[in-house]
Amino acid sequence: MSRRNKSRKKSVHKRRTRKSKKVKVDPFIFLPDDILLEILKRLPDAVLRYKEKYVCSRWFDIITNSILLDHASYILQNKGTFRTCLVDIREEGERLQVKEQDLDIPHIGMIRSWCNEFLLISVSYTNTLYVYNLITKEGSYLPQHNAPCGRYCIGNCGVALSGFKGIYKVVHLYSGPPIKCHILNLGRGDNLMSTCVSSKWKHVKGSFTKDVKNRLHSWCEPVLVRQGRYIHWETFNDSNDLLVSMDTETEEIFQKRLPTSIEERYSGNSLFVIGGFLAVFDRVLYQGNDAYVWILKDFRRRRWKKLQLITGHYTRYLDTYRICGGISKRYIILRSTTGKGMCSYDVENGVFKELDISIGSDHDHFVVHSSAPIKI
Repeated sequence: MSRRNKSRKKSVHKRRTRKSKKVKVDPFIFLPDDILLEILKRLPDAVLRYKEKYVCSRWFDIITNSILLDHASYILQNKGTFRTCLVDIREEGERLQVKEQDLDIPHIGMIRSWCNEFLLISVSYTNTLYVYNLITKEGSYLPQHNAPCGRYCIGNCGVALSGFKGIYKVVHLYSGPPIKCHILNLGRGDNLMSTCVSSKWKHVKGSFTKDVKNRLHSWCEPVLVRQGRYIHWETFNDSNDLLVSMDTETEEIFQKRLPTSIEERYSGNSLFVIGGFLAVFDRVLYQGNDAYVWILKDFRRRRWKKLQLITGHYTRYLDTYRICGGISKRYIILRSTTGKGMCSYDVENGVFKELDISIGSDHDHFVVHSSAPIKI
């Protein structure tokens, strides 16, 4: 065999060897979802939330939709002093465990939204927005927007995580008329504080009916689903009670009808999240003590499903308690509007129960976090 043929064979062998070394087989790809789920459950909450969740889209869906739904976290805030309290409620077996602690964050304004480690705070005396990292204790003012919507429009804002790539955005919704929306891209979480200052607001157009375009609306606090992939507002005026929603990944804004009309139910502050779905609490006026819980099963097709009917003497709680959110698909969490305390409603067994917690009646504003509890 000639030297040329030998050298050619060696070079071919080297190329094949290099290619085989570059190919890495992911051992997790062959595991079914239920086994992978049990492995991921053994990791600490912080690792799941801030690292492993972003490995790939499959891990993101499993961790978000299967692991981080067995508990709920709330920040309660005093509207006058801006003092805050963190409440974490976790499902353990057949009961709920409650933990509470004071938070040391800047007392500069009202917390409007909470996504992962980031808080979005509205500073009313400067009419600006402030983003704060609960882990690093860093914060930054966001660029001013040019929306001609008055002093208090900064309340209709939400901070959201767009996709498993970890891009954060701030969505600002306001009524002209017509209803308008601005979006501010903040960047990835690891360098958000350095990039958000140079970001610029951009306008997003929405398609609304003529009636919605020409009327001023009242707004409820934004509700985030799937860590802000979807942001929902309940908006109502003298003739409409609508759901306005934003897909932060595609940056599309939609208008949806709620399951029942405003003439048939109590309006305002009826949206919450349960089991990873947007839910509407429907207190039916003409049926006296009856109340329904609807969930939005399909965002694109706008398909609602009736989850639960609450009847009988249990509805007396609904006169003095306000719905905060839900845990998995079993518990609805409510907070007292007249004094101290929280309670839970077991959807499976139809039982209301007082939670072992004592919160001040001066904590009159709450913000919901739909993911894992945060250790501060």
